[in-house]
Amino acid sequence: MGLTASELARKTALHALNRLGFGPRPADIETVLERGIEDYVNDQLEPRPDGALEARLTPLNNTLRLSTTQVLTTYADSGNQTSSIQAYLDNFHTAKLIRSVHTTNQLDEVLADFWFNHFNVNINDGLVRYSIQSYERDAIRPNAMGKFETLLRATAEHPAMLFYLDNYLSTAARTVNGRLVQGLNENYGRELLELHTVGVDAGYTQADVYDVSRAFTGWGIDNVGRGGNFRYLQTAHDTASKSAFGLQLAAGGQKDDGERVIKYLANHPWTARFISTKLARRFVSDTPPLSIIDRMAETWIASEGDIKAVLRTMIGSSEFWAEAFSPAGKPKTPFEYVASSIRAVGGEVTASRSVVAYLSQMGQPLYQCIPPTGYSDSGAEWLNPSSQIYRMNFALDLAQGLVNGVSVNVRNFALGADLTSPASVAKAANGAVFGSTIGQATLDAATRVDTRITNPSSAVRVSALLLASPESQVR
Repeated sequence: MGLTASELARKTALHALNRLGFGPRPADIETVLERGIEDYVNDQLEPRPDGALEARLTPLNNTLRLSTTQVLTTYADSGNQTSSIQAYLDNFHTAKLIRSVHTTNQLDEVLADFWFNHFNVNINDGLVRYSIQSYERDAIRPNAMGKFETLLRATAEHPAMLFYLDNYLSTAARTVNGRLVQGLNENYGRELLELHTVGVDAGYTQADVYDVSRAFTGWGIDNVGRGGNFRYLQTAHDTASKSAFGLQLAAGGQKDDGERVIKYLANHPWTARFISTKLARRFVSDTPPLSIIDRMAETWIASEGDIKAVLRTMIGSSEFWAEAFSPAGKPKTPFEYVASSIRAVGGEVTASRSVVAYLSQMGQPLYQCIPPTGYSDSGAEWLNPSSQIYRMNFALDLAQGLVNGVSVNVRNFALGADLTSPASVAKAANGAVFGSTIGQATLDAATRVDTRITNPSSAVRVSALLLASPESQVR
């Protein structure tokens, strides 16, 4: 028996909420249906100012608006760095969680998460600790739906990236006391090719890595301990000619050597395909169809790397919407699971330290991916027994209101339900939050919850069961 028109519509709305954001809050499915799927998608692609979100972030503005120089001045020089900087880090983490849970511009937030992960830096790495807020705020977020070339240049010039991949140390070879001193550092040049643009399969050589790295000599930081700002040092740049993956750079170039490499790589067909594949893996499936990647890459080349245009091609494809009816779904990463669970129960976020601890237990400590690859976008790689146990513990604690910094009322999760009836709670939550996609086996288990146990209540235990269910683990 096929799905009714109403069931098809609800599945489609749920799919839009799950893939273009961090999942529905109670009643979001109905709101999207009333708005219309096409209009909702357009709203996400054209984000508007979110006054309610800004009001939630206002208590954190004493640190959120600090420049890297101000962060260094305020915290790095204040004696006990570990304790003094904790409030700044807590606010930074809390802001990410508040945005993910509460913003109406869900796609914008998912893209900020995607691009940060693509251009990963580790918060525990020296200057990155003090510049990571500026990196996300000034380099990533404003460019998440713009031209890839602009985004790539913003990350290349930011001190967080310059420090993380040691490019601030990279200089042209020079003679000191009659001895040739090699100052080139190849870390950024290698990762620019392998991870940020064309990908490891593009066929570049070690010679390409070498010359790309030479193009970025002199790109550095004014003062690691006191300033934390980008500085180009002309005397440190290698001005000899270069051949960078097919791009010829004549002798005599300066900072424009690196800028020309960025422009060339940002618009390269291999980059179009590599990044389109990553976007499709994040938004469509762990193994996205080649047909959708082909069309996204074509749009990339035609639009000169316009991220929004590529997203429109992806979202407008039949392959994207076909996933709404896939029985498997795409497994959530720990952060996606945590954010979607808080949204599902209508949670209100005011602090994040407790949530950050749960994420660490699940294997995805926030902003702490050590290798430059970033965390995997393949949902299947996050499925393991240890992480699942911690997800279930989080679901139970969340439903009971035991996650510090997140207030929860089970009535929000099961709007209109009789809270004394497990079946009523399960039915209401299934419709309001899961688009009636919870399987019969899970619903049957929920109805068997013992109502004689009152602490926690049966409504809380049903809510926890649904949040921990297989259906809740995928998007």
